Amino acid sequence: MSFYIDSSEMRVLEQNFGKVSGDVLKRTDEVLKKGAQNVKEELAADAATSRHFRALAGAMSYDSDYRPGQAAYEVGPDKNRRGGSLGNVYYFGTSRGGGTGDIDKPLRTEGPKLEQNLADLAEQFGRQL
Repeated sequence: MSFYIDSSEMRVLEQNFGKVSGDVLKRTDEVLKKGAQNVKEELAADAATSRHFRALAGAMSYDSDYRPGQAAYEVGPDKNRRGGSLGNVYYFGTSRGGGTGDIDKPLRTEGPKLEQNLADLAEQFGRQL
């Protein structure tokens, strides 16, 4: 269970125009990293309010996932951290309960802001052509 936010649209823009500044990937990464941080913080805050799953809050993290010409982040509970194994129960439940966490809430909150920030960045680099 994790979120995957990628920058494929910026990569397409770069490929299509071929003249986009060399720092488009760096700037895209900055926008995505901020979005990943916001998603992580909201996931942690939501888990911290749970009576039974508050230990999960400290297990929230994000990792960068770079590929040639693309920056991406994976956000969610880290099973290697204390409380991280509670993530599946908190978000998806078992036959004995759980499933009370809303894994999509942070994306509903951050998604529109992230899209707007990426669109603004694309527009900024588009003006440079």
